[in-house]
Amino acid sequence: MKRAGHPMELTPKEFALLDYLMRNAGRCVTRAMIIEHVWNLTFDTMTNVVDVYINYLRKKVDSGYEKKVDSHGSGRRLPNWEEA
Repeated sequence: MKRAGHPMELTPKEFALLDYLMRNAGRCVTRAMIIEHVWNLTFDTMTNVVDVYINYLRKKVDSGYEKKVDSHGSGRRLPNWEEA
């Protein structure tokens, strides 16, 4: 995977999370939605796995660039491509 021509190494789970966020660009998706679609699990309020993987993505995708992976209250979103 590349951003602005620079290669990025993503784990399969990071890629699945980024793919889900990109397919829902412009929409705020909750932790529960991410857990259900990326991990195929029922939401567990005691886990911070989504936050951990969002931070992994931020470090890899946003490092040195304008921030794309964003937090909004209880959800996460990527901007629409028109907003980017």
